[in-house]
Parts: sequence; structure tokens; C-alpha cells
Amino acid sequence: MPLNIEVTQFPNGIGTVKDNSVLSSLPLPTPAVDLGFDDCGAASLLDLIATGTVIGAGAVLSQLAGFASGVRRYTTAGADGDGLAIGFDQATAAPDNMVVNAAPVWFGLRFRVDDPVEFTLLAGFFPDASALAPTDGIFLRCADATGVLEIVSVAAAAAESATALGTLQADTWYEAAFYYDGIDKVAAQFSGPDGVIGGGGNVIPGANLTAVQVQPSINFAAGEAVAKNFDLDWVLFGGAR
Repeated sequence: MPLNIEVTQFPNGIGTVKDNSVLSSLPLPTPAVDLGFDDCGAASLLDLIATGTVIGAGAVLSQLAGFASGVRRYTTAGADGDGLAIGFDQATAAPDNMVVNAAPVWFGLRFRVDDPVEFTLLAGFFPDASALAPTDGIFLRCADATGVLEIVSVAAAAAESATALGTLQADTWYEAAFYYDGIDKVAAQFSGPDGVIGGGGNVIPGANLTAVQVQPSINFAAGEAVAKNFDLDWVLFGGAR
């Protein structure tokens, strides 16, 4: 998960390769933060700090081989609407109230989906019991039957604000991240296999989130009666205290 990395190559002459991640161009909260990071290795923190609530008949978790840092694969059970709601537990280092008191926060992940058109994915900050339709929160969303990744903000059940970031391709790795300024504005970045970074932003509609208990969460479900694979390489989230 590079931020700004320059790699000098020597075998065929001297050259420099630059790699910028989606997080490099977003502001970050102060060092006084609550932070959660998981590279999804064999001893994944997801085993320790994430609690999953079954949606439909749920999904099966497995560890993919052939990845140096580990990749977690979630395979839905096979019916339309099967999936999981993964909330990060307040009892651990990842608190349950990271957007309360108008605190700046950020969230990012690297992921892929084998069929993004027939899949619903939400990743970000929202009440963990919201399943697939939060009425409060800030999150990345790929809605069923669209295949489009959006940054979404909604508060106090007001009309949501949603901005498209890009179209997801099948079995393709993507990085996506967003930053909330703690007041009313959200900035998001999204990059695919070509390394091109695109972005968007929106404004929290209505009141901000100061009175809402939200949780860093990843919720997903299949959009048809076929098992779907959702692969997670890393997830990073944090918030100013």
C-alpha cells in the first residue's frame, strides 16, 4: 500500500518508476488518531477485531494462496442477497464512534469483485446494523446492477449525496479511499490497474454526523442467485480523537 514511492531500476540502465496510491493525495488527520490497519495476512486482524453479521445465508471466508501479504476471499452462499456485514468492534483498538464529535476521519481499501454488476458493496463509516441501506454515514458503494463505485454521504436520513468515481471491471484490483473533514465535506480517490487516479467529492447533506454512532464497516451481498467472490487485500481507517 504505497503512498509515494520511487523505485530506481538498474539491470537495464537507470530509470525511476513512480507509484502513487489513492491515499497520497488526500489529507490525513493529526497523528493523535485511532487507527486500524489490516493487510489481510494469515494472522489477519479481521479475525480479532471484526464481527460479521450474516446477510441472507452469509458468505464463506478463505485465505488465497500466492499473495505475499495475504488476501481474504469471501464467497457468498449462492442465493440472491447472501453476504456479510463486517463491523469493527468498539472493544478493540477500532472504536465504534469515529465520526462522532465532528472528528476528521479517513478510510481506504484494496479489493476486487468477480462480478461487480451483480454485487452490492459498502465500505466506510455507517451504523453496523444498517446492512445495505444506511441512512447515516460516509461510505464507498457499488450498488447492485450498476458496477459503478460511488462515494456516498448521508446524514439524519436526508437525501443522500452520491458521486460516481469509476466503473469496476470483473476480477480487477482497485484501491479506493476517502477523507471527511469533520464538518461537512468529503473527498475521495479511486485507482485501477492502469494506475490512473480519479476522484470526486460531495457535501454531507442536512446536519453533519456529530450525533450519530457509526462504525468502520464493510458490508456486501450478491445481486443474483450465483455465488460471488469478494477479495480484500488491505483495509485502513482512522479518525482524529
